[in-house]
Amino acid sequence: MAEKYITQSKLKKNTLSDIFIIILNKKQTTRREIEYETGFSWGTVSSNIAFLLEKGYIVEEKSEQSGNVGRSTYTLKPASEGIVSIGLDINRSGLSCEVVGLDSSVKNNFTADFSATTQNELIREAENICQRAIEWCKNNEQKIFSMGIAIQGAVDGRHGISLKFPGISDWKAYNIKDHFAQKFDLPVYLGHDPKCMLLGEICLQKSDNCLLVRIDDGIGMAVSLDGKILDDTERLEIGHTVSVPNGKICSCGKRGCLEKYASVSAIAESANTSKAEIFACPEKYESEITDAGDHMSLALYNMYVIFKPQKMILTSDCVHLEKYVERAISLVKNEDLEICIKHDVSAAYGAAVESMKSAVKAFVI
Repeated sequence: MAEKYITQSKLKKNTLSDIFIIILNKKQTTRREIEYETGFSWGTVSSNIAFLLEKGYIVEEKSEQSGNVGRSTYTLKPASEGIVSIGLDINRSGLSCEVVGLDSSVKNNFTADFSATTQNELIREAENICQRAIEWCKNNEQKIFSMGIAIQGAVDGRHGISLKFPGISDWKAYNIKDHFAQKFDLPVYLGHDPKCMLLGEICLQKSDNCLLVRIDDGIGMAVSLDGKILDDTERLEIGHTVSVPNGKICSCGKRGCLEKYASVSAIAESANTSKAEIFACPEKYESEITDAGDHMSLALYNMYVIFKPQKMILTSDCVHLEKYVERAISLVKNEDLEICIKHDVSAAYGAAVESMKSAVKAFVI
């Protein structure tokens, strides 16, 4: 049953959440800035800061104010040691897991090959890599604050459900969020993998109006406008828009999906070889690579026309294929648009950072 009234306890929790999220987002702030930004009283700000300091979630540093001899200010920052979040990326190209501090610094990372052919096998592989990260945290006296999961395929992030995972024929809609929360006794955030990548980019640098496209075995997209992720329902499945009417049958069951013509796995299929061979000898498969890039170019131009981003990021395996990237950006390169080709955008990192903000709601006061 939904709560009819806001209790005193819930009010305190919401106030604490608002203050902590400001500190996480700004990375460095003061009590006065928090008081001004939230409208909370000085006493309310101070009491909540005291709680966060006591628990070790934040630290306070004293620094001299420039131009004010003898006066000092106290800066509040997320803790850099002792408390971490774990981020997991579940993707057909491989599994990755990152341990991230509350200050957004990466403490360690783990990788594993993706070999699952069934839903149960995939969940076990994901659990195993998480367990490696958890053991590292225990051995290094790091308290785990939360877990974030980025996953490929159709996702209902609001309810924590993976609706469909490409390439797994027996996949049934499953509450991944609840499963991992119960397995590891942690608050868990679940998001679509390109969305988590973009969340990480927003955390690391200003990406107010940005379109990110991840191209590897699949194709995923996320968009931010004014620094906020546009697609709350996580259904911007550009990879499953129709590229070739009545074309090849995709893993999603539809015909002619862009993913079957412009993904890295599509290049390997067209060339009748392995992905490893494509990357090892790209000049040998220039025709297939160029054709895939041409399919991608129209899709990117259409997305540019629809969303008018200031920045476009292409990331994942595709960026290692120079001819692919060259053709893919051919229709947008002369537009008023910053194009970034990045191989190191991490969905696991973005999932970990976002899980911290989500987990704040679970504070016990």
